[in-house]
Amino acid sequence: MEIVTDRLILRPWQESDAESLYKYAQDPRIGPIAGWPPHTSVEDSLNIIRTVFAAPETYAVVLKETGEPVGSIGIMFGDGLHSAKMQADEAEIGYWLGVPYWGQELIPEAVRCLQKRCFEDLGMTTIWCGYYDGNAKSRRVMEKCGFRFHHTEEGKTSPLGDVRTEHFMRITKGEWEANQVWIQPVISDKKCYLPLLLLGDEQESMIDRYLGRGKMFVMQNQAATPIAIAVVTDEGNGVLELKNLAVHPLFQRKGNGRRMIAYVREHYKDQFHTLLAGTGDSGQTFSFYKSCGFMYSHTVANFFLKNYDHPIMENGKVLKDMIYFKRKI
Repeated sequence: MEIVTDRLILRPWQESDAESLYKYAQDPRIGPIAGWPPHTSVEDSLNIIRTVFAAPETYAVVLKETGEPVGSIGIMFGDGLHSAKMQADEAEIGYWLGVPYWGQELIPEAVRCLQKRCFEDLGMTTIWCGYYDGNAKSRRVMEKCGFRFHHTEEGKTSPLGDVRTEHFMRITKGEWEANQVWIQPVISDKKCYLPLLLLGDEQESMIDRYLGRGKMFVMQNQAATPIAIAVVTDEGNGVLELKNLAVHPLFQRKGNGRRMIAYVREHYKDQFHTLLAGTGDSGQTFSFYKSCGFMYSHTVANFFLKNYDHPIMENGKVLKDMIYFKRKI
């Protein structure tokens, strides 16, 4: 079975993946913190593919762009290798990713797909995830995907044979369903979302320049709470510009901005060839757009100084130039 996401293909491991697996799994920053030893050779990785990775619902995390496996993710059940104490209708998700791809939100993208598979296809009622003390990166992935802390177990013996403290987080089907969001166009009364719009562009007169001609989308949860907005404009010659992208503070760092961009790309894939996004000189924002597949396009010097009636600050820095990024739709 294959599961395809915006940037990934999740598929069964193949023996031909052994070299790629060894390339990443030999790194001591990956295995030991999760309780397993670094791979020692291509032959070692091949043996893992033939044994551990041959288990049902175990997937290679493959970059759609390159076709290379760069990590692994799987669903574990009570009758197989697992760490959490589970009932028959519960499962556990485990994962790891090659170091060069850390910080790009790839694993949360994969985890969300397996959550959907567990709850909608496999009939699970609860999903567990566990992490050892010190593995903050893994905990953060769980938090982004809606898992909540459940309990801690002391004196757990890891696969490496040492004794550790393991923390467990879980999400129920009801909680997962409550976290589902919907994106829809805003046809009228766009200004009712002004508080969100001002998060993405803090001067209302600047928003007015593009809001009327722009197409606006809002993301809402089951309670109809506005979570995020996006405004795009047709700049001609097949170019679509993302003029405003904002996520409510309570829903930030949960992948919602990335979901909105993915929706816009899917919605306009047959109408435009390029998506353009402008931002201030902010390293954090640069990292976000690059992780979404954007690359540097061009700079408009002194844009913020010429167009805003007050200094625009970000992380204590006065923004001057508009930095544009682009990607294929």
